[in-house]
Amino acid sequence: MGKLPSFILCSVVNGGSHLSNFYTFSSSSNTIAIHIEALSKKPMSVRGKGGKDDRFDNVNDALILFNKMIDKYPKPSIVEFNKLLGAIGRMKHYAIVVSMYRRIDLLGVSCDVYSLNILINCFCQLGRIDFGFSVLGKMLKLGVEPDVVTFSTLINGLCNQSKIFEAVSMLDEMTERGYQPNLFVCSTILKGLCKSDNTDRSVRFLRLMEGRGFQPNIVAYSTVIDCLCKNGLVKEALDLFSEMKDKGIRPDMVTLVA
Repeated sequence: MGKLPSFILCSVVNGGSHLSNFYTFSSSSNTIAIHIEALSKKPMSVRGKGGKDDRFDNVNDALILFNKMIDKYPKPSIVEFNKLLGAIGRMKHYAIVVSMYRRIDLLGVSCDVYSLNILINCFCQLGRIDFGFSVLGKMLKLGVEPDVVTFSTLINGLCNQSKIFEAVSMLDEMTERGYQPNLFVCSTILKGLCKSDNTDRSVRFLRLMEGRGFQPNIVAYSTVIDCLCKNGLVKEALDLFSEMKDKGIRPDMVTLVA
């Protein structure tokens, strides 16, 4: 197992204090309490699509089911809560998921890697990558092993905040732990490097993708070619364009415009 980068170690050491911050964040965001209180005053049936508990017509249906679940004794397993958290996350109600997680945690229901990954994704979508790393710190303290989804979600969150070098460090940590990043993760980092006009590193990362067994697609090549052109490296861009065609990758409109 590889050595954790310094910014991850900081999250582990400070995990407790950061987690208290996101509890404050989630308790101050009382969206779920308002929804549940309002819904409890009027009848409404829970209408899942296709007979599945993890798909709903709207967030209100999911909130009603959550209210029923937390009143049950014994409490449902974390697997059942995960279905609900995942469904609401897919509806993009990220703050509600954070509030739900806090309620589940206070009930003493043990979370697993899946539920913690959902929470990390919600924090990343809310622009709070710092809280996402605090959740990673909590995972490590609890002995819950992060998986490929954990690292991929954090890498995407870092790229969205233009923290590209931290994202590359996360990618290194991910591979050292034996997890193979997918093409989407690599493409996300490549796009971030190009947005930061780091042309040399963009080309090196493209080669790194090939070295790790990924065949860069038209999007990856177009991204780097566009970056080279914008930085006046036309010859290098044309060479890469020729290389792409030699590999049988047909250029699209984006590549030709670049």
